[in-house]
Amino acid sequence: MKHLYRKYNHRETVLFVSLYPRRGELYSSGTSGVASYAKNVITHLSQPVVVLANREAGKKLYEEEHVLVSRVFQKGNYFLWLQVLKELLKFNNVKKIVIQFDFGMYGSLISTALILPFLLLIKLMGKEVFIISHHVITNVFNLKGHVGLGEGWGSRVKGNLYNFLFRSFYFMKSMLVKKIVVLEDPLKKMLAKYVPEHKIEVINHGVDTNLKPISKRKARELLNLKQDNFLIVFFGFVNWFKGADFFAQTFKNSKTLLNKNVSAVIAGGESPTMKSKKFYQNYFNNVTKIVSDSPVVNMTGYVAQKDLVKYFSAADLVIFPYRSFMTASGVMSLALSHGKPFVVSKELAKMFESTDFKKTLSEVGLKKSDITFSLNKRSCVTTAENVLRNGIKRKMAKLAGIERVKRDYRITAQAYEQLFEAKPLFVFGNRLGFNTK
Repeated sequence: MKHLYRKYNHRETVLFVSLYPRRGELYSSGTSGVASYAKNVITHLSQPVVVLANREAGKKLYEEEHVLVSRVFQKGNYFLWLQVLKELLKFNNVKKIVIQFDFGMYGSLISTALILPFLLLIKLMGKEVFIISHHVITNVFNLKGHVGLGEGWGSRVKGNLYNFLFRSFYFMKSMLVKKIVVLEDPLKKMLAKYVPEHKIEVINHGVDTNLKPISKRKARELLNLKQDNFLIVFFGFVNWFKGADFFAQTFKNSKTLLNKNVSAVIAGGESPTMKSKKFYQNYFNNVTKIVSDSPVVNMTGYVAQKDLVKYFSAADLVIFPYRSFMTASGVMSLALSHGKPFVVSKELAKMFESTDFKKTLSEVGLKKSDITFSLNKRSCVTTAENVLRNGIKRKMAKLAGIERVKRDYRITAQAYEQLFEAKPLFVFGNRLGFNTK
């Protein structure tokens, strides 16, 4: 094993701290979308990479192409950052550290908050630290169902305390890192209220162009789904802020759209970062009850990587009923990968304020109002029917094609390399190479 440490312990290496998919997988079930984002970016970087990742069954230290994966930390452990630090010290020549971050991925709020002394320590060690902030939470009251807040005075006090802590956390974090990366332009505007703007960089969420859709008919055969029905799909973990309950309730008894029979699928299961919380268990059980009582809606549970393309290829329409815009949507990225039409809530539609989306909507002749809905059943169903008519579907296929090119993970990786100021020394084949001696 020592030879692997020696091989990657040099200045050209970039070290990531992140959840990471299982070996040989890109979209592992039962983990955060942050993990697949990390691997999509890392596999397209040209320099060598070390990933300090969450523990999994199997080999602790292994190579995948130009990436060394060391599975060293336990989510939720109060000593998590010490576990990371112990391994990081073995790479004393590595200067650039990238930490993926959201408020649920490392476990409890305490284990998450302990990142601050860790950041201070590695800053004092002379490391350049970049944080990829997948969530920007500036008003917790917009997420009350996601964090278990009620309507009483106790919840109001708790919510105001959370807001103070979140905003203070962002500011303190910005003082300890070189840059905070967010994944959409509007998220920068939100964060800039509490963080110096020059500290924030926008790198738009990538799109996996290696995913190859199969025919709708073939996908439905493989999934044993009816060929003649409209298939309406909610993808992702069953979360309050993503509106899984709204989707289930809206289509619970919606047997037809445009005089055609409908099947509705929640392609996902319990959130692995939330499932231990009592209020979340109650929420998930409520969604499960709605689904069990519905003749229209079904829930798949975790979707294995091998089935991901099947469900997207089978779908006629993807629904995004988000209650709050606090993150770039990884599922939106996958919808673009598969060229699927979609409709979004007015909250999530804020992402279309990103420069590239605004330009593409104009190019294809779409308005935001064509594909956005208010969070009520009538608005959602009406917007879905409008999109399912061929005129808008064709425009959306064109939109997806353009955004696939603009947001290809290869371009995303190049943006990170520019941010890291990577210095290639030679070109080998069609890949950049680095002197690793």
